[in-house]
Amino acid sequence: MSVLVSGAFAKRIDRYAIEELGIPSLELMARAAEGLAAETERLADKHFPDKKRQDVSILFLCGTGNNGADGLNAAHILSGHGFREIRIGVLGDRRRCTEEFRFHERALEEAGMALTWIDSVSGDEAGTPDIVVDALFGIGLSRPVEGRFLELIGLINELRDRGSLIISADVPSGLDSDLGHNMCGASMPVRAHETVTFGFDKTGLWLGMGPSVRGELCQVDIGYEPDICSRIPHDIYDVIETTDIEQEDIKYKLRKRGPNANKSTYGKLLIIGGSRGMAGAAYLSGLAAYRSGMGMVRYLGPECNRSILQTLLPEAMYDSCDEVSRESILKVMRPAFDWADHFVLGPGLSRSKEAELMVRTFAELWSEAQKKLLVLDADGLNFLAAHEELSGMLLGPRTVITPHVGEMARLVPESIADIKADPLRIARDYALTHHVNVILKDAVTVTADAEGKLHINTEGSAALSKAGSGDVLTGAVAGVCAVLGDDISKALPAAVCLHGLAGRLGAEGISEHGSLARDTADALPRAFLTFQEESLVI
Repeated sequence: MSVLVSGAFAKRIDRYAIEELGIPSLELMARAAEGLAAETERLADKHFPDKKRQDVSILFLCGTGNNGADGLNAAHILSGHGFREIRIGVLGDRRRCTEEFRFHERALEEAGMALTWIDSVSGDEAGTPDIVVDALFGIGLSRPVEGRFLELIGLINELRDRGSLIISADVPSGLDSDLGHNMCGASMPVRAHETVTFGFDKTGLWLGMGPSVRGELCQVDIGYEPDICSRIPHDIYDVIETTDIEQEDIKYKLRKRGPNANKSTYGKLLIIGGSRGMAGAAYLSGLAAYRSGMGMVRYLGPECNRSILQTLLPEAMYDSCDEVSRESILKVMRPAFDWADHFVLGPGLSRSKEAELMVRTFAELWSEAQKKLLVLDADGLNFLAAHEELSGMLLGPRTVITPHVGEMARLVPESIADIKADPLRIARDYALTHHVNVILKDAVTVTADAEGKLHINTEGSAALSKAGSGDVLTGAVAGVCAVLGDDISKALPAAVCLHGLAGRLGAEGISEHGSLARDTADALPRAFLTFQEESLVI
C-alpha cells in the first residue's frame, strides 16, 4: 500500500532510522545521493544522446543543510561516472552548515572539485547549463523565501526557460512539503522537470501547487522498512494512504463477476436528476454506473428527458415526474425508491421549485431507510447548502457527497482559497462533523470516510478538466460500491482511482484537450481490465 508523508514526518522518520534503528545519517544520505545521481545520469543520457558525458554541463545549486549535502555528494558521484563539466554553487550562511554538509564539502575538496559560494545572483555567470540540480531546501523549508534565495529560485526558473533541464532533490525549492503551499510570495517555486524524492513522496508534491511545479516524480528507496511509518507516533495528516485499490480483496472483486450473478446481484440504482436542457449530466452518471459494474439503472426526472435518455442509454429504465405537489411526486417516487438499493441525487436537477420539492420528498423517504447507499452531487449539494435542515435528513454514514471546491465553499464557512490551501482538514472535519463520506474534487482529489480516514488520489489526468467529469465520477462511485458490496471506506478511494485511470485511458490517441467526459466513462471498463489481466491462480 502506498503512502504519502508530510515533510515534518519525513524528518521524524530520519531521526527514528538514525536513533532507533542505528542507521548512520551519512548512510541514509549516501543512498539518497546515489539515487539522485543515478536519475540525473539517466536523464542526461536520455535528453542529450548526442553529447558525450564529459561534455554535458551540470550546475548544482545547493543550500547549507542536508538537502545541499545530498547535492554535493551526487555531484561527487557523477564526477566519477564520466561527467566533467560540473559546477557547484552554494548559497547560505557558512557558519550554519550541517555536519553532513561539511563532510561532503571536505570530500569534494579532496577530490579537487571546487565549490563556489554565491554572494550575488547573476544569470550571466550561470550561463545555460544542460542540467540544473536544485538542492537548496528540500523538506527543510519552514518560512517564506526572501532575498538572495528568492532571486536564486527565480534564476533556476529563468534557466528552465532558456532550455536547461531542472531536477529537484526531494521537493522543489520554494514549495511547502506538507500542503504544497507556495513559499515564494508573488514568485514561483522552482518549476522542475523532475523531482527525485527520497524514501516516500511528500504530501506537498500532490497538494496545492505541488502538481504544477514538481514535474515527473522519481521515488528513491533509501532503505526504510515497509512498516516504518506505523512504528512512529503520528497524527492523521502525517501519513496519508494514496488508495486501497491494491488490497487483494478489492482486486479480487474488480477482476470478474460471480458465476452465479444476475442483474440484481450488482445493485439497482435510481438516479434522480436531469431537467430541461440538462439531460447530459444524468446520462453520464448512468453510463458510468453501468460501465463501473452496476446491475440496473433507473431514472426519475421530467418527461422532456425521457426520449433523450432512453435513446442515449437504452439499458436504463425511466420514470417521469412533472408534478408540483408532494403527493403526486411521492406517488411516482415511492415505487422507484422501494425498488432501488443505490441512489444518486442531483446531476442536472436544476434549482427550480419543482426540483426542490423532489429533493425534499426524497429526503423524507431517505431519512426512513438509510441502510441504502446515496451519492449526493451537483444540485443535490446546492440544495443541501441552501437548506440546513436537509443535512439531518440526507447526511449519514451511508451517504457520499462529491463536491468540487466551489460546492464545498457553499457547505462550509471557508473560502475556495482556504479549501484549496488545506483540503485534508476541510474534508475530514466535514466528514466527522456530519458522519458522512466526502470526495472533495480538485486537481488532486481527497477522500475522507465517515470515520475520518483520509486518502489522496494519485491517479488522474488533465483530461478530467471537462464538463461532465464529475457526473461520471458520481456514477462510478455508485457502480464501484455495488461491485465491492457497499464497503464505502474501500469503495471511495477505489472509485476515485479508477475514474482517474479512466480519464487517462480515455484520452489516449485523442489527447487531453480533445477527450470528453463520455470518453472517460467509456474507458472505465479498460480501467477494470487492469485487474482482470492479473489472472487468478486456481
